[in-house]
Amino acid sequence: MTEILAQGIGLVAMAIGVLSYQQKTQKKIVLMQFCSSVLFTVHFGLLRAVMGCLLNAIGILRAAIFSQRERKWAAHPIWVFVFSFLFFLTYVLSFAMFGTAVTPENLIIEFLPVFGMLCTTVAYRCREARLVRVLSLSSSPAWLTYNLWNRSLGGALTEIFTILSIVIGMLRLDRRKRAAVVPSKCEAAEMQFADTDTACQEALQE
Repeated sequence: MTEILAQGIGLVAMAIGVLSYQQKTQKKIVLMQFCSSVLFTVHFGLLRAVMGCLLNAIGILRAAIFSQRERKWAAHPIWVFVFSFLFFLTYVLSFAMFGTAVTPENLIIEFLPVFGMLCTTVAYRCREARLVRVLSLSSSPAWLTYNLWNRSLGGALTEIFTILSIVIGMLRLDRRKRAAVVPSKCEAAEMQFADTDTACQEALQE
C-alpha cells in the first residue's frame, strides 16, 4: 500500500514539474517547481530514498527564496553558495548519519542528484526563462539514473517528460522569440540594399 501511495504522489509531482517548463516567466517556473518539490519530498520519503527526500526538502526552501527574486535579499548571489554547501553536506550526511552503505555504486548514485540540484540552482538564478530551460536540461540525466536505481516511477517519468517539455518549450517559445528578433537572410539583404541605396542618394545630393 505504501508503494502504491508513493508512486501515486510521484506521478502528481511529475505532472506539476513537467508543466512548469511550459511557463513563460522565471517566477512561474520556480513556483510550480516548489509544489513539485513538496510532493517529491513525500514521495522519496515513502520509498526510503534518503538523498532524494533530503534534496527535495532543500529544494522547497530554494524555490521559496528564488521565487522572491524581485526582493533584494532573495536576489543575492550568496544563495547559490549556501544551497551548494547544503547539497554537499546532505551527500556526506547520507552516509555518515542516515545509514547509506559506502560502496562504489552508492558513492556515484548518491552524487548524481547533487549534481542535478547544482545545475538547477544555477538555472534558477537566471532571469530569462530560456536560460532556465537550457541549464535545467543538464540535470535531468543525473536524476533519471538516480530515480531508476531507486525504483521511482514518478521520478523517472518526470525526467523523461521534463526533457521533452524543455525541448518543446525551447522550440515553442525560445525559437519563436529568436526568429522575431533576428532578421532572415532575405530581410538582412534587403536592409543592407536599402542602406546602400540611401547612402548613394545622399552622396548624389551632396
